[in-house]
Amino acid sequence: MKYKASKHTRINYGFMGITTFAKDWWWHEIENKWINHNDPSYVSRHNGYSSHQPCRSMKAFRRKLKQCPMDVEFILTSRWVGHCIYGKNTKK
Repeated sequence: MKYKASKHTRINYGFMGITTFAKDWWWHEIENKWINHNDPSYVSRHNGYSSHQPCRSMKAFRRKLKQCPMDVEFILTSRWVGHCIYGKNTKK
């Protein structure tokens, strides 16, 4: 995990959610999981895709990263400018 803020100014609460800018990964609200949009079984069957998953704290972000796809960078967006947190799932 990488913090955008310096060490003594970090904030670990009051976030808006997890976002990714990877073009093929989308959050599906009904199934509660990240789906690869290029997967033929999901292309036209489902609605409700988003690149944003709700998440409010750093602790929840750590838990949710374990369920995210491998090696895709996710951003925990902060309400305050300059306090976003970046992370990847590196464990199988």
